[in-house]
Amino acid sequence: MNKNLIIIADSLTKVNLATDSSIALCQSAIAKSWNVFWSLSENVHVFGEKIYINEVCQIKTISNLKIDYLSLGKKKYPLNFFNICFVRKDPPFNEEYKDLCWILASQKEVPTINSADTLLTYHEKALQWRAFSEKIINTHNIIPTCLTSSVEIVEEFCNTNKDILTHGIICKPWLGHGGEDVSLLPNKNELLTILNKKQVNKFLKEKVLIQPYLPEIHSEGDRRVIIVKGKVIASFVRFPSRGKVASNLAQGGKPVIKEMSKEQKNICEKLAKFLNEKNICFAGLDLIGNRVGEINITSPTGLKTYESLTGKNIAGKVFQLMVK
Repeated sequence: MNKNLIIIADSLTKVNLATDSSIALCQSAIAKSWNVFWSLSENVHVFGEKIYINEVCQIKTISNLKIDYLSLGKKKYPLNFFNICFVRKDPPFNEEYKDLCWILASQKEVPTINSADTLLTYHEKALQWRAFSEKIINTHNIIPTCLTSSVEIVEEFCNTNKDILTHGIICKPWLGHGGEDVSLLPNKNELLTILNKKQVNKFLKEKVLIQPYLPEIHSEGDRRVIIVKGKVIASFVRFPSRGKVASNLAQGGKPVIKEMSKEQKNICEKLAKFLNEKNICFAGLDLIGNRVGEINITSPTGLKTYESLTGKNIAGKVFQLMVK
């Protein structure tokens, strides 16, 4: 019996073959004789009482240079034509993303990974706070944060936390991703000057995250930990490129292999169990020292990077765990 996998992600024309984890999963699926299909969130519809997907591509082969795929045109495929659905769309988690999840969450016949319910319940920049509230991690594992659209609240946070902001202040968009628009400001005044220019009637159009700059990001790096079905699979460390504070590979971060400390291993094992209990199948946990940056659950990356650093292909193991 044929097994059919559908991946809902961004356009194949945007894919970086050398680094994209979705492509690594496709390769593993094809190697295990799965039929692999790909489409976009805007092609997922409710039609009558069923969910359909059109503008589907079937991926035939993948090499280091190209993806060989067949466009299946406007033909509508019922969701239950597929055995499983991987949701691999990059953030921002905007209305289009929410609509996709609401549609997929309206059925139980075809499992989605990560589950649509989970993606709607947990935000990857806030999931560590849930872990903290459940006493999985402690204060020393959390980065002090202000999330708000009020410039007045930002100023109050800065005044209250002067002692931890001495190295600088990080400002990033709540709906940002991939290290985009992350700014390092030297002090409160410069931060407020920038935010005051963007506010309308004392409020910003979008929420921002304000955090202390952690010097460890440049001395120790930002560790990406790959977690699947409650298991810590692998990890590597990313260092920001010169002149940048974001360590994301998309921003030029340099990855290296570096052994985890005993405390980091303990944190990761506890969070892996926590994520599994929340039905979060595949996650990319980010650690700066012993503090959790965020827990990526929309489209976790790192499979290809780990392979390029070690020569070990972990995508096959990850895929097997995901569909088990």
